[in-house]
Amino acid sequence: ANLKKWGMNCMRLGVMWEGVEREAGKYDMAYLDKVEALINKMGEAGIYTLVDAHQDVFARYMCGEGVPDFYAKEVIGKHPSCINPFADKILEKFYEREGLPCSDMNDLGYRVDENDDYLIEDCLQEMFANYYNTK
Repeated sequence: ANLKKWGMNCMRLGVMWEGVEREAGKYDMAYLDKVEALINKMGEAGIYTLVDAHQDVFARYMCGEGVPDFYAKEVIGKHPSCINPFADKILEKFYEREGLPCSDMNDLGYRVDENDDYLIEDCLQEMFANYYNTK
């Protein structure tokens, strides 16, 4: 009702992959049903919905959100890099000169939960966008 009152006719709805696929190949249909119900309610009010498959800083695994952890950990691996190990070595001086840190999340000293994700209260010590400059 407020969106209509404010003259809006479109909304962007963030739908998180990690909310949809909580385990590899298993989808949370209850979550998707809620998304569908909200989209339909907006449509009935004359509001279009742009579904945004949103993510910030890749995954919860690195103080972000979006890609499910089980995929993120597989892609990142045990020895993360900013671009790749070869490029990072070549660009090391450039990173330093331009003030673009290529830091390792493990060097932050954050505590982890049972899933080896950094605790949200520790992650909130930094503006989330600063985590883009990590391996």
